[in-house]
Order: sequence, then C-alpha cells, then structure tokens
Amino acid sequence: MVIIGPIIVPFLLMKGLSYSEIMLLQSISAISVVIFEVPTGAIADKISRKFSMSLYGFVVGFALILYIVFTNFFVFVIAEILFGIGLTLYSGADTSLLYESLNKLGRKDEFQIIEGHASSNVFYGQAIGSAISGFLYAYFATLPLWISVINVFIASIIAFNFTEVERKKSEHKYHMHILESFKISFKNARILWAFSFAAIMGFVFRTTFWLYQPYFDEVSIDVKYFGLIFFFFNIVAAISSKYVIKYVSKKRPRKVLIRLLGIVGITFIVPVLLLSPFSIIILALQQMVRGLYRTVLRFYINHQIQDEFRATVTSLVSLAMSLSFAIFSPFVGVSLDNKGVEFTYIWMAIVSFGGAVFLLFLRKIQKIKKNINN
Repeated sequence: MVIIGPIIVPFLLMKGLSYSEIMLLQSISAISVVIFEVPTGAIADKISRKFSMSLYGFVVGFALILYIVFTNFFVFVIAEILFGIGLTLYSGADTSLLYESLNKLGRKDEFQIIEGHASSNVFYGQAIGSAISGFLYAYFATLPLWISVINVFIASIIAFNFTEVERKKSEHKYHMHILESFKISFKNARILWAFSFAAIMGFVFRTTFWLYQPYFDEVSIDVKYFGLIFFFFNIVAAISSKYVIKYVSKKRPRKVLIRLLGIVGITFIVPVLLLSPFSIIILALQQMVRGLYRTVLRFYINHQIQDEFRATVTSLVSLAMSLSFAIFSPFVGVSLDNKGVEFTYIWMAIVSFGGAVFLLFLRKIQKIKKNINN
C-alpha cells in the first residue's frame, strides 16, 4: 500500500526536477543499496529477520516525509539514501523468513506458490492505491505520500510480531560472515549465473517504471488517468503472481528467467512500432514479468544456500541488481532529455535481448567447464 507509483514522476517534476535529475536520484538510491545491502543482510542473518524487516518501514517512512516537507535537491539525495537503506533492510530478510518457515514444515516446494500469493496481495493493494492516487494527487499533491507513510509504519508493527523459526546462525564474526558469503556466491556456478541475471534484469526492469510517464506523454495520455492505468498494471501483476506462477513453478527456473527477460525486450520494441495509447496493453506484459521474476529467482537462490548465509547471499544478488541500475540509469535520463522516448525504448530493447542471449551462453560455458573439470 505504498501508493506513490502513479504520481511520483509528476510529483518530482512539480518539485522542479528534470528527468536527468530524477534518474540521478534513482542512481543515488541504488548506490546506497549497493553500499548497505550486504551489511544489512548480515544483520538479518546474525540478529533477527523480523527486526530487520520492522526497521525498514520506519526508515522509508522518514524518507517519504523528507520528500513531502522539502524542495531541496540535496535533501532529496538524503531521502533516496534512506530509501536505499530501507530496501536493504527488507531485502533478503523476508524471503529467508518464508523459506525457512516452509522448510521447517517440510513444505519448501510450495515456496513459489506461497510467495506468489503474498506478492499477489501486495499488487492488489497497490492496484487499489493506484486507482485512487491520481485523484488524491489532483486534490492534494502530498496526500498519497502521507497515506504511504502511515501504511509503512503499520507494516513495521506487523513485521515485529512475526514468529521466527529456530535456525542455525553463523558462528563467524560479522566481517568474516560477509567474506564467507562472498566466497559462497562466487564459487557456486548457479549463484554466479543468478548474479549475472540480476545485474541485467536489475537495470532493464527497474528502468521500465521510470519510462512509463514519458511514453504516456508521448501518446498524449492525461495524468489523471495514470492511477487507473497503474491499477490495471497491478491487477496484471497480481494475477500473474497468484495464478501464472503455478504454471512456471513446474518449469526449470533458469529457462523461465531468460524468457521473462526476452518478454521485457518485446515490451520495449513493440510500443515504439505501435505508438498509441493502446500500447499500454503491451506495456502490461512488464507487469506479468514483475509478478513472476523475483519469486522464481528467490526460489532458485534459496535452493542453493545454507540457512546461516541465506539472507546475506540473497542480499548480494540484490546488490547486483542495484549496482547495474546505479551505473546505467543516469544514461536513461540523459537519453530521454536529449534523444526522446522512442530512441530510449529501442536501445533498452537491444539491451534486454542481448542480455537474454548472454545468459544462455553463460550457462552453456559453465556446463562445459564443469564437464572438463569432472
């Protein structure tokens, strides 16, 4: 129920920012994720999953308040750093808590289905929020942000009352725990492949959100309809995460992830060829990807990791997503400001398709190397 999605770009433009500045802020947020991802993942491993998740809401709530109250770019930088820290506190802790609980019950094979249902609830909540946020924004610009502040505070209280299963905790000191997590990640070929996927998808998919409004403006969709469009998008994501996940959970995770990356490429190139408001139907396929790829990736990763390193290694994979976005997202803002929407969509499609091909070859090389070593 963080309902700022449909209005955040108009809100930032209203605050006097350009697209380049908006994407620079997102890069700064991603850099803060890179810096804090692993340390906060270690907190979840060494101390408590629910403590880490609970702290997330209060940090993000404070960041939202900074956006509401101030208009200074450098204050927004602080807010984005706090957003990054908040996301890292949540990342890894939530999926570890779920996987370990299911494993304790002998039901870990249900992970994708149950996390898909949980994600579906998130998307339905965001759909409701999206439907009204545009109208709330038109009535009072900061109202969607204040509602989001209240919601994340409530979520923090709920998280603090979760029950954690008894589990083996790392016996290493804090810095050694992190070092061991790095070793596990780079020695395991499957985790290394997951890193590569995360780096590519982290950039191309996170960028999709920031490319919606420029496309809507290009095809003359009024801002008052943004909320309804995002309602539709979130419903697609919710249905995908609840129902389509049942189908893909029976498939090999790597093949599913590569196909999802290919779908993202299609959703960049087709709207350029069919420049029209009706292309939001094609863009909605990105929401199908949104509803599936994290759940599939998390299952793939969790299946490879021991309990005592689970949250930290998961955070390392998330770090790959954030690092690639931090490096390349400013180029998207510059491309939008100087070359326009169509040019930007075309080269994003090339990156998506190229990434899918690279991942196919990477896994083949890993298999060849494994056979040689054997």
